[in-house]
Amino acid sequence: MSDVLSHFSCLDELTQVIYQGICKFVVLSTVSDDKWHVHVGLAGLQGRWWHGFWIEEDVHRLFGSKSSDKLLESFAEKLAEVFIQGEISISDWSAEKGADIKFTLGPASKKPMHVPLLEMTPEDAAAHATKVFIDIALQAQSRKCRLYPTSTEYPTLPTTIAPTSRIAVPSKRKEQSPEPQVHPKTHILDEAGPSSHKNTKTTPHVSAEMEVKAAQEEIKSLKSQLKDQKRGSPAQTPAPVAARPHKGASLANPNKKARKYQAIEFESDEE
Repeated sequence: MSDVLSHFSCLDELTQVIYQGICKFVVLSTVSDDKWHVHVGLAGLQGRWWHGFWIEEDVHRLFGSKSSDKLLESFAEKLAEVFIQGEISISDWSAEKGADIKFTLGPASKKPMHVPLLEMTPEDAAAHATKVFIDIALQAQSRKCRLYPTSTEYPTLPTTIAPTSRIAVPSKRKEQSPEPQVHPKTHILDEAGPSSHKNTKTTPHVSAEMEVKAAQEEIKSLKSQLKDQKRGSPAQTPAPVAARPHKGASLANPNKKARKYQAIEFESDEE
């Protein structure tokens, strides 16, 4: 690619539609190594196509041979912006064969840009249309050969989608679970072991009767435990209260009367 046309890459692979009077045109813009190509097709039964291009000399005719890279790049970006916004038209339009028509960018601007167009032969027009559709078909392979792209993304190769497993995310808010109610039946079955109530199916009526019976058995068990406790511990008899000795009883033997002693008096020697 020439140094001048390397700045025109922003004009590559652009397309736009022109509505002009009762006519509808499609415009394709492409850039090759040595040319900027413009193809214009007229909608209708005739299928007519026109082709125009710019080469390096056309750019030099506008800016000179010593134009800066920044100037050329800015000019190409301006042309691409005008193209995308639809500020384009077919100047000197005539349906006559061999008419000199032009592709114009910025027709309402002070200095519009023109690309002269020449009508293509039916063979060349068909060959160009085929080339365009081949490019479209190649690009469609990335979306399962659908002609128009959609918002749905399609994989290039068929893949087996494995079932996704749901990941339980712990909740920040801890919910309080209701406390289990312990019934007498459950208490007795737990003590008896898992084998005593395995594979049992009871109706609500039978279940209520079993609960009543279980409660009665538990009451009997508590009564028997109380009786065993009473039998195992001897009855405590109150300690005898010491009898208070009656008046005049002996201190050595309270059951006998105390002896009375009479004081002995001795006679004096003087008598």
